[in-house]
Amino acid sequence: MGTLPSGAYRIVSWPSATGPEARVLTAGENGVTVTAPGAAPEREQVFRVEVREDGVCAIQVPARIFPSSSLSYKEPEKGERVILGPLSDFPTREWKVEPAPQVPQPAPYFIRVPDKDLQLVVSPKAIFPPELELAPSDSDLQNAWALLPVETD
Repeated sequence: MGTLPSGAYRIVSWPSATGPEARVLTAGENGVTVTAPGAAPEREQVFRVEVREDGVCAIQVPARIFPSSSLSYKEPEKGERVILGPLSDFPTREWKVEPAPQVPQPAPYFIRVPDKDLQLVVSPKAIFPPELELAPSDSDLQNAWALLPVETD
């Protein structure tokens, strides 16, 4: 499994990425959450992932507009809530998208903070819709994401 190519993606929590329990990364009025496919307008569930050669990337929304806001956080700390960075947040926050060592399909990836031992996870807090936060890095597939390519014009 090579480096993820730049493009538009629907980012879905793994392992139920394609099943009825799928939870899609969504950028809406409530900030960054995970919701069911189709529970929000498509533009809120499609992200532009711009990947550099070293695997570091920016994850932007909406996917078809520039400048867009990006997946961000205030400080790279455990428990920090993942938010949409303001348009003025330039350069945007960078993430390291790493393939999981396991190779089931669709391919699972971990979305990590570069140079920190933190990754993007669905918050365990009892909040609806579920929010995202930074947690210590691990290789548990419950914290992995499927990046499903989306056709754009």
